[in-house]
Amino acid sequence: MKETMPTTPRRRKPIALAAALMAAGSPWSAPAAAQETAESATAEEAVKLAPVLVEGTFVGPIENTAGTARQLTAETIEELKPVTLHEALRSVPGLRMIDDDIAGRRSGIGLRGAPSRRSRKVLLLEDGVPINASPYLDSSAHYTPPLQRLQNVEVLQGTGHVIYGPLNNHGIVNFRSLSPTTTPQTKIEFGLGNDDNFQRHASHTRTIGDLGIAVAYTGANADGAFDVDKSQFDDFYAELEYQLSKSQSVEFSITRMLEDSHYDESNLTPVEYALAPRRKLGRFGQQYNTMAVDFSKYDLKHQWNGEHITLSSRLYSTRTDRRRFTVDPEAVSVDALPAFVYDDPEYQFEPGVSGVMVSRSRLYENYGAETRAVVDFQTGSIGHELSFGVQAMRSLFDDGRSYGAVGEVISKGNPGSNFGEVELAEARLDKYQSTAIAGYIQDAVQVGDLQITPGVRVEHYTQHRERRFTGAEFEFDGERDDRLLALPSLALLYTGVERTQIFANIARGYTPAFARSADEFPLKPETGINSQIGFRHKLASGLNVEGAAFYNLIYDTVVQLPYTVDDANIVVNSADSRSLGFDFGLNYETPAIGGSNVRAYSSVAYSYARSTFTEGELDGNRVPETPLHAGSITVGLRGGERWNVSLTVNHFGSYFSDLLNTRDFVLANEDREPVQAGDSVEIREVVVLGRVPSNTLLSARIGYTLPWSGPKTELWVTGRNLTDKLYIVDIENGIRPGAARTVIGGVTVRF
Repeated sequence: MKETMPTTPRRRKPIALAAALMAAGSPWSAPAAAQETAESATAEEAVKLAPVLVEGTFVGPIENTAGTARQLTAETIEELKPVTLHEALRSVPGLRMIDDDIAGRRSGIGLRGAPSRRSRKVLLLEDGVPINASPYLDSSAHYTPPLQRLQNVEVLQGTGHVIYGPLNNHGIVNFRSLSPTTTPQTKIEFGLGNDDNFQRHASHTRTIGDLGIAVAYTGANADGAFDVDKSQFDDFYAELEYQLSKSQSVEFSITRMLEDSHYDESNLTPVEYALAPRRKLGRFGQQYNTMAVDFSKYDLKHQWNGEHITLSSRLYSTRTDRRRFTVDPEAVSVDALPAFVYDDPEYQFEPGVSGVMVSRSRLYENYGAETRAVVDFQTGSIGHELSFGVQAMRSLFDDGRSYGAVGEVISKGNPGSNFGEVELAEARLDKYQSTAIAGYIQDAVQVGDLQITPGVRVEHYTQHRERRFTGAEFEFDGERDDRLLALPSLALLYTGVERTQIFANIARGYTPAFARSADEFPLKPETGINSQIGFRHKLASGLNVEGAAFYNLIYDTVVQLPYTVDDANIVVNSADSRSLGFDFGLNYETPAIGGSNVRAYSSVAYSYARSTFTEGELDGNRVPETPLHAGSITVGLRGGERWNVSLTVNHFGSYFSDLLNTRDFVLANEDREPVQAGDSVEIREVVVLGRVPSNTLLSARIGYTLPWSGPKTELWVTGRNLTDKLYIVDIENGIRPGAARTVIGGVTVRF
């Protein structure tokens, strides 16, 4: 059965997780939890394959987790009909998203006090397998699974440090893909909208004897935030589950995602944004810039269940081939902006005539193996759930830069091959490697209504960097780093109050230093002492509430600055910092109104996080990319299983882009000094410092299921940024606006 997030409760009999959440009144499972929806979800979950397996490897219902744990179900996703996965995740308290591209393909997920860009400080998993590009070398995320094929999304915040690592300081997000079902189920969905939006999805799940099958295809096209942006991806997924015996099963899954988009990271200067906030056409040939991503994942897992022990082992690999093709215009005169006057006219790109394009390619390969075990036993009246395991990962990462010939347009189909052969070019190839091994043990000790879970995780990892090629010269300069960390944890869960769980925990987590940086190598890993106290409570029928307060101390805070030097990112150990705040969630659904089947529902997700530096010249400054406030409110009406309509207000607070907390937008040079008249700037990755304003956006959706005897058919319309508000989403390498008004209508057929 598909692996869910390991937590720390007592193991239970096989049970549908969604049904357990609703029975406990879980406030994070859905914005609307009508009885008929709960019954439908329970029925659907009940036909999942693997009737003899425990839910996941060593998992209990999330409501028994000794920490903040939340789930976004497939039913919730279907009901919200979000345009992107980022939109769906905004309904989860504590999560904060920054949209780099309008489709959310380059993941930007932050938890509590973690910066959001590229999800660099959050461990992302797909069915338990890490999908950050390279967790121990460069944790940037260029892939997340499409929401149409997700069974649910599980989120741990400030907990799970022992079971999973690295990147476990702030939180863990696990995307669960479709599983085989005992009865055949097919879903086909199409959506069309403005800005050339075209969404498509098809999936099928079934069981043939002891063999379970799940296959899915998902694709999308859309225009971007700028006039030259166009995104496109195609995602393929397949899984086989074979029941070897009553106690054993084996699973194998393949994921392949291909993206080929007209997208780049070169954004606008303040004066350009003020005049034409969505125009790139004519800047320096940006209409030729593209991004290509080829992601694949292979996962083989074996599981054995005894009466008091569960064992699981897996082998997996991931590969992310990310290529970015962009015109390389070098410097332009500040005095001429918004027009472009080049310091050297030879850099002006004209196909077949002048200028060059650069291919910035990154190839990430990860190979992993792990073995996990859970043992249940009693010592007198005290119950134990002892969990332990060993994990290993080998990672390879090539960071290269090559050029096309003068005037040559390079792309995915023609990547260029000139290493140092073009006078305007300085090609480069850096190779990175890491080897990591980790072991953990924890024991959930049950004494009456109190569960006490001590545990420790030990990680050892190495980083090795070797520069192979610069300009026209071959080099073999190598540098190496070696780290050993112990990550202890202690969690408490009290269930002695009716319909209530009270939890508290304290744990050490860490983020491996980013190896890919123009700054010194090696950096120190970011370590943290993370603590929280919280509760989950069902106040009355249909009303559920949860909350948690947290306080985290972060040492050697790793920060990526919002600009590059010599085409390389700047990552630094800035200073120690602390993050404190709270997150809150509330769900409410009314009884049937006036004896009809119509019910009203609402949900609230809110988080407050103040992340500040605590030493040196940065003392008191906010950590970049960490807004104080973020949240959403959804209200809606549902008419049984026939129709549904809802409206959501999302708010994302203001945040600073740089360590010094510059307030007004400033165009700067690579030394973070404001440019003056007569200066020049690197226009491809321009440096803009400042405070990104807050934004509040409106979205809505309506769905109607046809009353006929054929396959279940739903017609729907969904929209985001309905007021068409112009807002800034980020100022990484210049100012980038958020998505314009988007309205998509479609049809979903199930049979």
